[in-house]
Amino acid sequence: EKILHFREGVESWFKFIRSLDFVVSTRIHGGMAGIANDIPTIIVPTDFRILELVNAMKLPHISFEDATNRDYESLFDLITAAKKDFKEFERKRRDHLKEYKRILESAGLEMDPALLDIILN
Repeated sequence: EKILHFREGVESWFKFIRSLDFVVSTRIHGGMAGIANDIPTIIVPTDFRILELVNAMKLPHISFEDATNRDYESLFDLITAAKKDFKEFERKRRDHLKEYKRILESAGLEMDPALLDIILN
């Protein structure tokens, strides 16, 4: 087991994440770091809070029970077993960004142009 600590901030953590081919995370922040950096990611929810977030955002995931009780012989087997619906994920992401934009505008603030691009494209 290897535990990595990043003390210099998010930038060094994201740099490390971008060096990976794939992320499997039991934590929501680890999974979101992979997704935010365009790295294929599967989240293994270890509690109801993470499971609720995974379900609300339609994130690719596999149950903790399946992850611990099944023997996956390859990454392909794990990916195949994961619950994923990328069209629904993208729809939910855009819906959340539209709501975020509405909230920001109601407070007189502007949304980051990179996030606006996601809504518009």
